[in-house]
Amino acid sequence: MSFHRSHPPTQSLRDASSAIGLRAEEQIARLSLLQSERLGPWALGWVLQHFPSASDFWQDGHAAQGALARWCHTRQPLRGKPKDLTAVLRQIEAIHPKRWPIAPKLYRWLENNNHHVLWSLHDERYPEALLSLNETASRQISEDPSDAEAHADHGQTRLAVRACRALFVEGNPEHLQAHGLAIVGGRACSDRAAELARDFAAQLASNGLSIISGMAEGIDAAAHLGALQAKGVTVAVMGTGIDRNYPRQHLELRQQIAQQDAVISHLLPGQNIEKFRFLQRNRFIAALAVAVLVVQARQQSGALSTAQSAIEQGKTVFAVPGSIDDPRSKGCHVLIRQGACLTERIEDIYSELPWLVRALRRALPAEAIPAPAARSECLPWIAELSQRMGQDAFDVHQLAALMQSSYEQALVQSLRWELEGHIRREPNGRYVLKPL
Repeated sequence: MSFHRSHPPTQSLRDASSAIGLRAEEQIARLSLLQSERLGPWALGWVLQHFPSASDFWQDGHAAQGALARWCHTRQPLRGKPKDLTAVLRQIEAIHPKRWPIAPKLYRWLENNNHHVLWSLHDERYPEALLSLNETASRQISEDPSDAEAHADHGQTRLAVRACRALFVEGNPEHLQAHGLAIVGGRACSDRAAELARDFAAQLASNGLSIISGMAEGIDAAAHLGALQAKGVTVAVMGTGIDRNYPRQHLELRQQIAQQDAVISHLLPGQNIEKFRFLQRNRFIAALAVAVLVVQARQQSGALSTAQSAIEQGKTVFAVPGSIDDPRSKGCHVLIRQGACLTERIEDIYSELPWLVRALRRALPAEAIPAPAARSECLPWIAELSQRMGQDAFDVHQLAALMQSSYEQALVQSLRWELEGHIRREPNGRYVLKPL
């Protein structure tokens, strides 16, 4: 199992149409179908395939509900079938939006222009990474069993009904499309670990990466704060419904993130704290990120489940070592022994993900990128490098020392010189001078 497989995002899986601008009534009609854990996203997918909208489905009354009940009863996608068709029909009738106790609260929530519901089908705003996660987790249901068998004979699977899931967002949904790195760790962390998490987050955020974490106490909160202090982007992934404030002491932090960036939840409003929901939350954190950095974590920490999910999704995992006598660092040491990248400074991350550095530079606004310098303007520095390094390779840390600048400034300069053809990047991440 590899810890070093992060790669650029692949081609989009989403449909071409967009659900931006859905009426609140349609949002509630869809969300009501997601109430039932047994029917849930598969039933909503079936409804959207057979009706113009979820609102039309509910307006069609018993005939439509009966058709959905028959489909669910004969092709039950979740755990076991109900004993009879009547039981399924009762479940559907029970989740009618007019009978949903929290529907009025949801209407009020949707009235806020900063609140959004993204849909995994037909919504361009839904994060690409979560689409891939859903495709892996979802079972694809065929309309006709004989068709499914015929396709299976030819080594094919007919994708007739696709699950449709919701993602609740407070803030700007566009931030979910940016390159992000997850910073996670233990709740009961040391002061030094919290400081490291803030520093890593601030440096990465100032270079254009969004910082993704779970808004828990300890490392998570430190990572969010570091990104905010650097005026960068941070995304908080909740393990409860979007209407819950957990932990309570982070209400102000949550409000600040929602105002500037994004707080998200895949759970319906009203859902409270459950251990399995935080494990789901960790999978979402890993899916949204291009890589995961574990700053400090015990051996049984939930942060290790985030790292494990990242490994399963082909992402690179980084871990910060700590004292061998501190049980709060045992989880990081386990990850390092298993192959995670030992991480002491920000360049350890960049050297493992060179494609990300290039992508971040391309994503910078045009006004933030210095105009190309003439060769003659670079000659003093190139000559100094040649005198100090000769034909030896050098890294960004050495360049920063030579220029007496910060690592970030030296990184930007090295990228600029590479694009201008003054230096060449080697496969190991170091640079060599090109002949004048």
